[in-house]
Amino acid sequence: MSDERRPKEEPEEEPGEEPEEEGEPTWGSITTGGKVLAAVGFTGLGLGVAALVMLFLLLVVLVVTALFSALIEFDGLSALFWAALLSLPCGLLATLFTAPVRLLLRLSNFAERTKRTAGKVASCLTTFLAALFVLEFTPGLHATNPWLPAAAATVLGIVANLIVARVESGKR
Repeated sequence: MSDERRPKEEPEEEPGEEPEEEGEPTWGSITTGGKVLAAVGFTGLGLGVAALVMLFLLLVVLVVTALFSALIEFDGLSALFWAALLSLPCGLLATLFTAPVRLLLRLSNFAERTKRTAGKVASCLTTFLAALFVLEFTPGLHATNPWLPAAAATVLGIVANLIVARVESGKR
């Protein structure tokens, strides 16, 4: 058999040795120190995002308590931090109540516009319920009439969504 017809043989690699490619590095090719650095970096990024979310929730709590200072009494600043901290679990609890409604809306035969509008109403209801739960479950936070502050928190949520939608459409 001539050399022209014979397939070219690839150089043999040592077992456990990875072929060198010009693409991006794989997780296996990163050193242990690089993996530790990546883990620390991603942990810091996650904690930074969580801190920003908590600051935003604290801002909402501060605005609502400032607007309705006659209806909301708090024992100290720690009550406001507790309210911001309990906003996420209370939001999850409110979602448990509104999730079946959202699922039924998605599975219904309504027009898409009706489904979208009903989804927005369900989102507002979830925010309202979450604000009510925060006002009821936060230690040191006492509301004489929790309906108005919960409605104000819902309106703040709607305004925040409108601002985010405006900024996103402006970037396009």
